[in-house]
Amino acid sequence: MKISLALATNIIFGWVLIATTLAYFLARKRVESVTPVVFLHFLMAFIPPLSIIALLLLANKDEIKTESNSTPGS
Repeated sequence: MKISLALATNIIFGWVLIATTLAYFLARKRVESVTPVVFLHFLMAFIPPLSIIALLLLANKDEIKTESNSTPGS
């Protein structure tokens, strides 16, 4: 079975779009500076195994604790 170059390109660009979006939503709550992390993940997304490893590392990172001035229940 042959895979055409157009189909392979669409699959890669689809993965880049999905992986970069996932990286953004994960990085919002786990990293202080989101832009460099998302940019690096965008570059790594062109090589799917690197992208998957980066997503797993980002998903396993602890969330950043934000200080809130409001008290619970108010």
